[in-house]
Amino acid sequence: MHDTTKKFENKNHVFVIAEAGSNWKCGSFGEDLKPAKKLIDVAVRCGADAVKFQTYKPETIYVENAGASKYLSDHGITQSINDIFKHLSMPYEMIPELAKYSQQHNITFMSTPFSIQDAKEVNPYVQIHKIASFEINHVRLVEYLARTNKPLLISTGASTYAEIDFAVKLAQENKNNKITLLQCTSKYPCPIEALNLSVIPQMEKKYHLPIGFSDHSTDPLIAPLLAVGFGATCIEKHFTLDRNLPGPDHPFALIPEELELMVKSIRSAEKAIGNGKKEILEVESELRQFATRSIQATRDICEGEVLQEGINFDVLRPGNRIRGTEPRFLNQVNGRKATKNIKRGDGIHDYA
Repeated sequence: MHDTTKKFENKNHVFVIAEAGSNWKCGSFGEDLKPAKKLIDVAVRCGADAVKFQTYKPETIYVENAGASKYLSDHGITQSINDIFKHLSMPYEMIPELAKYSQQHNITFMSTPFSIQDAKEVNPYVQIHKIASFEINHVRLVEYLARTNKPLLISTGASTYAEIDFAVKLAQENKNNKITLLQCTSKYPCPIEALNLSVIPQMEKKYHLPIGFSDHSTDPLIAPLLAVGFGATCIEKHFTLDRNLPGPDHPFALIPEELELMVKSIRSAEKAIGNGKKEILEVESELRQFATRSIQATRDICEGEVLQEGINFDVLRPGNRIRGTEPRFLNQVNGRKATKNIKRGDGIHDYA
């Protein structure tokens, strides 16, 4: 199995999950397997660290006759939620196929389970477990996944701190502290103004855990890059082969070109974060020496001559000439005497 632990735990590496969701669904098992593998190919080509699917059986999610979702109805999908989940459920037989294909292509395979049975089927094939936002209060599922002792990603969409507290405590009580919380807004697509990304550092401070971001907005750059800037260690984003395909997850998902742009931009963003220390960097040293002002002679100065600002020296950029004393010591230089001859343009160092 492709080992992802080091990459996932590397604080200097943003772990990018390409979320395939249900966007593999076409028809029969054979028909579904081909687009599922094609989605894996796209995730690999775009540079994602992991590709994630979802594993569930409809009878273990909603009650019977749960009705239709207004959110889906607003997007032209009028079937009952039971029928939708029945249609989009992934056969357990696909899991080892997709896991093997992912391993062959050197990308981490993930799939979100929605019941203990789902988790049992998924567990042998994954190294990281994901708990969906609406499963954060699924007590038995959280317990089971925590006991696998594998890293847990817990999405927090539509959750309160009390509910997050409960899930984190429950996982920890089951001997698992390998927890990453994902800031998330459970709206599909999510408006930019509802992303609430500034909560990321607040959550990190509150829980002392890594915080990531599960993004349901349609823009490939704004939210992921801002999240990285706020300290997100993991980014999850839906993607599709074609936004016009039928299904609930296609309209807000990124197309391959956008996913590739997002991953490349995140890699640049994580480099831009730096080490958090304000210091003179090596790339700045030449221009600092050349262009930062210092105390320079404005005419030839003889040994013993009184140094006077505006008369025989000034605060100027030295260029390639000898660099003088830092301007913060200006008052210590002014009125002193030169202890050696100084050429016009050179820096002033020697005075008494």
